[in-house]
Amino acid sequence: MDMGELLRLIKEGESERVEFKRSISGDINREVCALANADGGYILVGVDDEGNIAGCDVRKALDILANSIQSIVPPPKIRTHKLSLGDKNILVVEVEKSASLCSVGGVAYIRIGTGIRPLSIQEIVTLSAELGTINWDEMPSLSIDHINMDYVRWFFYSMEKVRGKTVPEDAWMRYLRSVKAVKGDRLTNAGVLFFTDASEFLSQCRCRVVFFDGEPEGSKEYEGPVWKIIEDVFADISKELKRMEVVVAARRVRIEEYPLRALREAIINAFAHRNYAIPSDVRIFIHSDRIVVRSPGGLMPGVDLNDPEHVPRNPALCQLLYDAGFIEKYGYGIVMIREECEKHPVASVEFKATANKFEVIFGKEVGSLLDEVDKSILKILSTPKKSGELAKELGVSKPTVLSHLKKLEGLGLVKKEGRGPQVKYKIA
Repeated sequence: MDMGELLRLIKEGESERVEFKRSISGDINREVCALANADGGYILVGVDDEGNIAGCDVRKALDILANSIQSIVPPPKIRTHKLSLGDKNILVVEVEKSASLCSVGGVAYIRIGTGIRPLSIQEIVTLSAELGTINWDEMPSLSIDHINMDYVRWFFYSMEKVRGKTVPEDAWMRYLRSVKAVKGDRLTNAGVLFFTDASEFLSQCRCRVVFFDGEPEGSKEYEGPVWKIIEDVFADISKELKRMEVVVAARRVRIEEYPLRALREAIINAFAHRNYAIPSDVRIFIHSDRIVVRSPGGLMPGVDLNDPEHVPRNPALCQLLYDAGFIEKYGYGIVMIREECEKHPVASVEFKATANKFEVIFGKEVGSLLDEVDKSILKILSTPKKSGELAKELGVSKPTVLSHLKKLEGLGLVKKEGRGPQVKYKIA
């Protein structure tokens, strides 16, 4: 760290990642622990609460810091920097985000805003699942009496059909124990998700699809075992997708506005890799120009979007999804989504990861598909018009205008309003 970086941090003020300390004390371990359990950050020793540089005795501050942080379990990764401005010294304590949940004296702290507080039991479970230090899906949950044998039969039939793997009926329970869907006489959380109407027992095992026409215009909720939710959501969204005509290699072909294989993979991943300890459902937002698939929980520590590795948050659930044919190949999902969108004439994709959610955003790059007539129509439709009015303004035949309007509808750029001879077209 240099002086320019330090002055930038001071200018921006205290935040979730920056703490000012005029002097250091023995309870600095709690501040370090709280930052490590959040997103990491900086403690600036020798800067008062108003951002004024007061200076500090760096050697004494380092001694207190070294003694204090010994009580943090596991030890977080920190770096220290000594910087001087005139005759005033500042100690910068740089704390990395921890890959494991840190605690002081058995208490785990988290930084919220510019303060810290102990984590509740639910927050500890949620954060531990987010960090991958516990496998929530392998925890015993319901009595095995809740298992739905129709779902079990479907699973083993699917595995035989897709993977060519046959398990005799008298060995079904032994297999489910081996993949950690069952422990002892109880279903694990993965078993509940797959072999019961899971939403009855785990309220977060739901999906909500929201449709937008500028403003939200409707939504639909999906419940049941996780594999059935995936199937139903994908089937319904597929029906809603428009088909468009594009020219590919001098041939005019009809395609879906988004690559179906990539969309299905995004939906599967939303359920396979989400953090079920977060009490929130998977949400999918259908806009005229994009589809957003949002799942609770960020990326697992160490996962790089540019070079994704298979680091499952829910290994037992992933194994069940793989056996049933939902997961094609471990670690291939993000790569495949990118490849499918690159091959598609108009689709694009963006991945956004934050501390508590992950989004896959499918967009449409339709500009290259528009000719001059298309662009003129869109310009004229700043106010709704009938096809005959458009033909007159453009100086072309009505069939020509209708052909272009059909194309623009398929691209999601234009829509109809009214019926029969009163039909008008407007910008979607």
